[in-house]
Amino acid sequence: MSGNGKNKTSDAIVSIVFLVWFVASIGLLIYFAKTGKTALTLAVFGQYFLVFGIIGLVSTISSNGFKLRSLPILLFPLVGVGGIAGGIIIQYGSDDFKDKCLAAVPMIFVVLFLVIGIGLFISGLYTALYLKLTCTESVYAECVEVKKQYNSHRSEVYCPVYSFNYNGQNYMVCNEVYTNSFIPAVGQSYELYINPNNPMKVYEPLRTMRTGVYMAILGLFIVCFMCFVLFMMK
Repeated sequence: MSGNGKNKTSDAIVSIVFLVWFVASIGLLIYFAKTGKTALTLAVFGQYFLVFGIIGLVSTISSNGFKLRSLPILLFPLVGVGGIAGGIIIQYGSDDFKDKCLAAVPMIFVVLFLVIGIGLFISGLYTALYLKLTCTESVYAECVEVKKQYNSHRSEVYCPVYSFNYNGQNYMVCNEVYTNSFIPAVGQSYELYINPNNPMKVYEPLRTMRTGVYMAILGLFIVCFMCFVLFMMK
């Protein structure tokens, strides 16, 4: 069997296993919920989040590497682990321990969202300001490819791949920032700004600033909201 045929077979097996797991988990979730088995319902619900979170993390790391703007993905496996742990605690923990864990849940979620908000804010500042300040050399680069992904809303987002020559050397760069605003056309040339000390660092005036500002504002909003929640919890 050819390598391509083996890949198709393995993909089909993985798809079947995933489908069986998905359907079986839904069945168990409905059954445990109807029979009043709260601990098992919570555990099954948690493993859903854990599996999908792991899939999202692996996909992100394999394609872009883990970056600060990827922090929200961590919520899914963390919620999954929390759900499984909650199910175990409800099933086997003492009443006193259950009460302490339940009392700590709000603070745990606030801290998680604070970390995510700070990460998004720092990542946004880096994208919007640091790259602009350090990428000072203007070059004209050709868009040779437009990569496509789906965001959490299942909308298509795009990231261009540029090719340019600098100081007699050819470079091909992609900043792995996916948006649905200003989608370059393959074959067209655009003005970019590069870091003269590291030409692989690129600042795109029409894309980078908007994305960075959006992430910074979102991160700041999350931090401010969580600080307000902390204040109200006192």
